[in-house]
Parts: sequence; structure tokens; C-alpha cells
Amino acid sequence: MKSLIKNYIFGVVIASLVIAATAQQQHDYCDVLKKSLMFYKAQRAGRLPDNDIPWRGNSALNDSSSGAPRDKNGDGNLSGGYYDAGDHVKFALPMAYTITMLAWAYNNNVVKVEQCNLTKLFLEDIKWGSDWLIAAHVSEFEFAAQVGNGQADHAYWGPPENMTMDRPTDMISADKPGTEVACEASAALAATSMAFAQKDPEYSATCLNHSKQLHVFGDKYRGVYSDVVTDAVTFYKSWSGYKDEIVWSSVWLYMATNDTQYLTKAQSDYSTFAIGALAQKNSHDWDLKAPGIALLLANLTGNQSYKADIESYLKWWMPGGGCPVTPGGLSWIRQWGPCRYAATTAFLATVYGGDSYVKWAQSQVNYILGDNPLNMSYVIGVGSKFPLNPHHRASHHSPTNNIGMPVQNTYELTGALVGGPSQDDSWKDDRTDYVRNEVADDYNAGLVGVIATLINKDSKPTN
Repeated sequence: MKSLIKNYIFGVVIASLVIAATAQQQHDYCDVLKKSLMFYKAQRAGRLPDNDIPWRGNSALNDSSSGAPRDKNGDGNLSGGYYDAGDHVKFALPMAYTITMLAWAYNNNVVKVEQCNLTKLFLEDIKWGSDWLIAAHVSEFEFAAQVGNGQADHAYWGPPENMTMDRPTDMISADKPGTEVACEASAALAATSMAFAQKDPEYSATCLNHSKQLHVFGDKYRGVYSDVVTDAVTFYKSWSGYKDEIVWSSVWLYMATNDTQYLTKAQSDYSTFAIGALAQKNSHDWDLKAPGIALLLANLTGNQSYKADIESYLKWWMPGGGCPVTPGGLSWIRQWGPCRYAATTAFLATVYGGDSYVKWAQSQVNYILGDNPLNMSYVIGVGSKFPLNPHHRASHHSPTNNIGMPVQNTYELTGALVGGPSQDDSWKDDRTDYVRNEVADDYNAGLVGVIATLINKDSKPTN
């Protein structure tokens, strides 16, 4: 079965050559990638190891699972990780999804990332999240699915360093299952184990061990996580259910181990769970992994059925395929974070390869980076015109718990992808409009992926 992995890698190389030949260099992709990765440093919780984001400091040091020992600094075992968006809750499902996508982007573009001189930063971003996932896996069948209460957190408008509210921890277990969270964490740690296989074999092995256990946990004790972690329903309800995460985890474990039992299981469950149908006329995101599963299995096996599923998905996103398109050319599936969905599908399109798919992906990136009716780059700090007031408590930095004061955000949230325009291409730089102006870990994950894939010989290394 090593030939399958080799075929997949060969496919990635061919796709990269197509991209280099097809995409015209209109942006400094290494610079965009660096800024997009720096966004995650602004999202860090816990005790910070550097001053790369000078307006951020230590926060949430008491985050912990019940009865867990403190570290040498007295910090809780769950103090690290990433804040989810413009708020300060740690939602394990989108955080784990983010790490899976970042590791996927890195694994597919190791040489390009090195060309940009961004290997260290990229791996730091992945590890800050994977370390938290490992810490959250407190025992074989127990995992922290959420830290912080969404309602209490959203009632506070200030930087995380000043938080004083209680931050409860919600666990999933054999008695209170949460398959989506366990299996997404499994996928994230399998992908991370691949990213660190050469750089840190010991850490890679640790990630893989947790990944295997989490896969068994999620698959053996099946249950919708948001039925257990009820506070998550308002924010990250599992709309698609857990079947896609089970297969997603199996595919990543196969890629990380080359153990055919995982591939056999993934293919069997793919059919049983009708994953191909689940992928159609939809998005690849924190909730639904079906499109990415079809893509990975197509590239791994060359099976025509998987190819048909991913091509049908991609064609629906392209002009005339069925997905709504703004007058300016953004494939606009829904109002909340349309740039996030377009960027993520553009990443899938570039990984799959092919002139038409890459051309479409390039058009979406161009739109997001400023080639649109407003000439607005929706990535902060990129281009000459970009959002100044994202819906983000830390960068706004209100000392009075007031979303309106100060009038302008105090700090630039460099590299963050905001939600994006309405279907008519209209958009306003309004902090209170969280639909169009919030940022999130999962928003940037797809952007990082497609930008990394578009890097070519003309991209210049960063300092």
C-alpha cells in the first residue's frame, strides 16, 4: 500500500506544477502566508513564550480540567490553545479542525513553506494547537470539548488578559460521548504527526498515539457532541452529525501510519455513510469534512467514484455550477463568513489540481485579496485597503467593556480574514457587524492552505 501514498504525493507534485504554470503572480504570497500565520499568535491563550504580538499577554492561566495538576508555573493543563474567534471560548471542534487544516496545508507544501522561510512559524502555530489537544485528552476515553461559557464570555467585551468570569470545562466521555470532537482531534493529531515526523520524531509518535486512542474513543462511543456540550449548540452545533468525522479520522490515520486497516475502514464507512452525497452542494468546514474526504480518497486511490464526488463538488462551486456568485465574482454560499468558505474550497481545488479548478481558485484568492468592486482586501494588513475594525475583543482593546469605545480598534489584527461581503458585494467596516466582520481560527485555516499552495518560483522569502 506504500504505492498509494506515493501516488498521492505524486498527485500533489503534479498539482503544484499546474498551479505554477496557471496562476499568475499578482500578490506576494510568502508575505500573505506569513501574515496569515501570525494571526494565530494573536489568538493564543495561556502563558506566551514570546513577544511577537506585543499587545497580547498571558491569559486564561487557570483553564483546567477537573483535578488536573498544575504545571511548574502554576498554570492549568488547559491554559494554552487558541481562542476561537473574536471571543475567548476554546471550542475544541473548530480548534481541532483548524489544526487538521493547517497541518494538511503544511504537509502538502513543505518545500514551498521552506522557500518562504516560514517553516518555524508554521510548525509553531500547529504545535500550539496540537499541544492543547494532547492536554485535553486527559484519559483514554475523556476529552475536554469546551473551556469557557459562551453566553458569559460573549457578555464581556474586553481583552482576554482582563477576564475575570468563571471558565467551566465541558468534558466528553464514554458516558457522555462526542464523536465529532474526538475524531476531529484524532485527525488533527494524525496530520500533526506527519508534520513533525522528520523534525521531532518523539513528538510525532506522541501525537500519533493520542490520535489512535481518540479515533477508537470517537468510533466506539458514538454520540453527537453538542447533545452533551449544550452550551456549544448556539455557537457550534453539529449540523452534519458525526459520520464524516469518523471517516475523516480514518483517512488521516491511514496517511500517518500506512496501515491499510484504516484505509479499508474509511472506504467501507464512506459507502455506508453516503459521504459522497453528503459532500454535494455544500462547504468543507469545521462541521462537514465530506468534500475533503472525497478529495483525499480520490488522490490516494485514483478511484473514479471518489474523483466523481470531488469533481461534482468543485464544479458546483464554479460559475454556472449552482453556487451563488456575487457580481464581483466571489462564490458566495452563505452570509456568515463567505470568504472563509470560498478560501477553503479554493484550497481543495488547488490540492486536486487541473487548469479549470486552479483558475477558479485563483479568482477567489484575487477577490479576497482586493480584486473586487470595493478594491478591499478582506485580509487585514494585506494590500492598500483592508478592514480596520474587525469584531475582535483583543485588538479592539476596550478598557471599559464597551464595543463602541474606542471608536477605532487599538491594534491591527494582522493577517486575519474577516467574514466578507454580502451577496451584492457590499461591505462595511463595522465592528458590531459580527456576520461580516468577525474573524476566526477556522476562517484563516483555508486561507493559509490555498496561499501556501499558490506559492511559486516568483514568491520571495520573508525576513
